[in-house]
Amino acid sequence: MSIPAAQIRKTTLLYVEDDDSSREATTLFLTRKFPELDIIVAENGRRGLELFAIHKPEIILTDILMPEMDGICMSREIKSLDKSARIIVLTATDNTDSIIEAIDIGIRHYVLKPVKIEKLFSAIEQCLDGIRLENQLRQQEEYIRHIAYYDPLTRLPNRELFNELLHLELAQAQRHSQNRLLAVLFLDLDRFKVINDTLGHGVGDQLLQAVALRLKECCRRHGDVVARRGGDEFIILLPELDTVQEATRVAQKVIDAFAHAFVLPDHELFVSTCIGISIFPDDGADSDTLIRNADMAMYRAKEHGRNQYHLYNQSMNARASRRLSLETNLRRAMERQEFYLNYQPKVNVKTGRVVSFEALVRWRNEELGLVEPKQFIPLAEETGFIVQLGEWVLRTACAQNRAWQDARYPAMRVAVNFSPRQFQILRLADMVERVLAETGLAPCWLELEVTEGIMLQNMDNTITTLQRLSDLGVHISIDDFGTGYSSLSYIKKLPINTLKIDQSFVNDITSNPDDAAIATAVITMAQSLRLNVIAEGVEDEGQARLLDSLECPEMQGYFFSRPLNAAEFPVLMNKLHWRPDLPQNTTIH
Repeated sequence: MSIPAAQIRKTTLLYVEDDDSSREATTLFLTRKFPELDIIVAENGRRGLELFAIHKPEIILTDILMPEMDGICMSREIKSLDKSARIIVLTATDNTDSIIEAIDIGIRHYVLKPVKIEKLFSAIEQCLDGIRLENQLRQQEEYIRHIAYYDPLTRLPNRELFNELLHLELAQAQRHSQNRLLAVLFLDLDRFKVINDTLGHGVGDQLLQAVALRLKECCRRHGDVVARRGGDEFIILLPELDTVQEATRVAQKVIDAFAHAFVLPDHELFVSTCIGISIFPDDGADSDTLIRNADMAMYRAKEHGRNQYHLYNQSMNARASRRLSLETNLRRAMERQEFYLNYQPKVNVKTGRVVSFEALVRWRNEELGLVEPKQFIPLAEETGFIVQLGEWVLRTACAQNRAWQDARYPAMRVAVNFSPRQFQILRLADMVERVLAETGLAPCWLELEVTEGIMLQNMDNTITTLQRLSDLGVHISIDDFGTGYSSLSYIKKLPINTLKIDQSFVNDITSNPDDAAIATAVITMAQSLRLNVIAEGVEDEGQARLLDSLECPEMQGYFFSRPLNAAEFPVLMNKLHWRPDLPQNTTIH
């Protein structure tokens, strides 16, 4: 696309000459030869200096000998104002003193009189070449700076530029006022990875662009900065605040803005966010500390759900230190052999016998003691360590089950939990098949429990992986059923065998009609689809009897047995007999 001529900025040449005829003739020649020049003229050095101050010409063409102010004096003044000014002097061949003086003040172009027009054209062409080169270099520098400091997708400032701007604002705040506050807001998008994995990175990029525009609309004061940190993380700088409430109002404004759908070319998406806020000077005096504390506050907000903001407080540092210690010990736990498995039975309430058992990973650390699964499993998920840990659990459980079968205990399935993160690794089915082959366990004695979260990942990949595992003979269960995003269409597509009713519906099933209704619906649906169903988290006889009356065939929970270590479990295999119509007799606690 061509740029209209009116929008192209011409190069300005100031021509200073006291002889009218020379000035007119030379101006005519230059206009014809160089149409890109905007030529202004002056009759002496003093007037030339005035026009230079007004027009800031890139090239000055001047005679030396002139009344009022000669060309050398004018050039000296111009050089004092602009050292980069390109000056061409016209001088007689015998005026060597003037030529030397011109060289001394930095003039590198001169044309001898009588002027040969080709020499003058050549001098001007050299100046124009220099200007073009400078402009090209300047454009390249601006382009490089833009790449270095701006996110190419959203065109927002990137991490580096944000850090520089924050550093400058902090310096100004520390220098000028003790009463002015500054806020850093750290946020990311809830469930963005699900959108990326489900709808593709193209839609994810469109969403990030739309989010950037909406954030800029929320932060319109002079000095406010919205930047993209990377991925789905954004960061906001709010300088010169009078109160903390001004920062929280902006955070709430962002959350309210996210309540409206993001309308993309082919999709309409609802996305929520969590925001962490740190305030200068109370929460940090330097940029790294403020950003780190805002990040910690954001994760605290996430712990309380979506669509929330949270202000940083000092207790988060201790919390972060504990988390860092936990992560460090978690990564070393495998080599230190600190993990072990417990096994919890699943009971058929009609026969009263153990029909399968679930392998549950436990971690005992010398420094931390027994670490609760709810503490280390989410951390393993977040860091990706769950992939390594999950394979260890699978291998250990399969080897133990085969060992019990070799010892002539009744053969039954062992259930192993697979997380959504494990489904992201390539060739997952190959890994399962390899572990079965190495441990010698037949596939029919392995059950894989997967959460409903896998349904929000790449569905085609999920179906392919589960179908291959099912074709091997592995039993597939949906864990925590009813708490996620299931629909009948998903259930019908997946090659599953069992639905597990989540314990959140079992806890109050005897007192909450809604929970009983949900359990009834799940059992009925499973029966209509010819699927097995099991209730987890059964803790008392009342729950067990009610579930039995609803025709739930299998149950699991502390009412039957706590999780047992490998040495305790064989004792239970042939001894647990429970009937709904008889008193409990061999429950192990």
